[in-house]
Amino acid sequence: MAVSGGADSVALLLLLWAHYPQQRKQMVVLHFDHAVRPDSAADAQFVHKLAKALGLPFATARRAPGGAVNEAALRDARMNFFRGQLAARHAHVIFFGHQRDDIAETMLMRLTRGSGASGLCAPRPVREFPDGLIALRPLLNLDHANLCAALKAVGAAWQEDSSNAQGDYLRNRLRHDVIPAWKLAMPERDLNAGVARAREALEDDAAALESLTETLLRDVAEDAPLPLAKITGQPRAIVRRALHVWLHRNGVGENLNAQAFDTLLNALTAAKPSRWSAGPGRWLVLDKAKLTLSGSVTETSVAWPPMVLKPEQTVQLPDGALLRARLVKVDRKLLKQLQDGKINPAQQTLFALPGKSGATVFRVRTWQPGDRYRPLGAPGRRKLQDLFTDKKIPARERRRLPVVCSEGDQPLWAPGLPPAHSHRVTSAARTAMELTYTPFLPIIDSLSI
Repeated sequence: MAVSGGADSVALLLLLWAHYPQQRKQMVVLHFDHAVRPDSAADAQFVHKLAKALGLPFATARRAPGGAVNEAALRDARMNFFRGQLAARHAHVIFFGHQRDDIAETMLMRLTRGSGASGLCAPRPVREFPDGLIALRPLLNLDHANLCAALKAVGAAWQEDSSNAQGDYLRNRLRHDVIPAWKLAMPERDLNAGVARAREALEDDAAALESLTETLLRDVAEDAPLPLAKITGQPRAIVRRALHVWLHRNGVGENLNAQAFDTLLNALTAAKPSRWSAGPGRWLVLDKAKLTLSGSVTETSVAWPPMVLKPEQTVQLPDGALLRARLVKVDRKLLKQLQDGKINPAQQTLFALPGKSGATVFRVRTWQPGDRYRPLGAPGRRKLQDLFTDKKIPARERRRLPVVCSEGDQPLWAPGLPPAHSHRVTSAARTAMELTYTPFLPIIDSLSI
């Protein structure tokens, strides 16, 4: 669970620990230090001490110096750390301490950005991400003041974030200036309760629209054009969502600002042939029958030099993804997991190592035309390009995925593909190298749906 040290996350931690004693062995306390204030290290120490007192494992990380320090960048860095920790533990559920006050703040922030129902219904009590991560927020029906009062009643302590009292971030300005004035303007109403009810209604609307859109696009393949026949006669809300989903499927949704998206949407609904830039070397082309993404994927790829990956090391790839290597003992349990297919090749693989040696070094680079190797159980060598096609890995993703190679630059594995047969783990192996890939998935706030 994510614990900042503030009252909300401390209350969440104590509640989960108290109510689910049988699950304590599966609980892990995660803390991310944004390093934006001098006293932030004290928060990590406090959370570590609390986790130790409860008998729970603890993991923390501190944001590297430099880079953007806006709310979106800090949130993405935090989520990237959480994803890496969950992947390393073969877990996929994380708890957050968001409470009812957060709903009004989030809704106002997203209103100013022009969000639709999917954006305005955040934070959701249950949210599943494309990579399988599930975020749970069980405190959304409780106010911050009530949580603080409950902690005081039992003598529990928490950390106060000094930056919360400052106006450096939009959320803080809304919390201290806008929302109090909003409450004073209508003292006869319970603002938090009303906004929470509106959030629930918006989530219901968003779920219905998402289901209709999913049905509409069910037989539109990855990287295929968007047929206008699919959306002709549909309500504008469905057309908007279908366009949004299709653009992000093809990896160009983030290349269009709100104005460009609306221009494209208007042209689409009017079936007006047009052409727009979708980034370097790529174009969105609309004719009377379909919307097509043209251009070379390779022209939009960012090349990066090979990296070295050693045992017990985690490297961050240029797109923000993480690749972690660690030595593990080969035992019956691990062999059973391999036999039963419980190792997901999209995120993890295992290589056999001789003895207990940790001297193996891997090269990590991008895919190159002509790359080939012998996949596990295959009769011979195959091109990575053909394997990517077989596994239906979209062309736009292939250039982003790391290819793990031997020191001699022989491909051994890429996320989504089986490992090299030459490094297969058998009962004769004593030690294996576990590689875990955690893709970077920035949280995209919906500006158009």
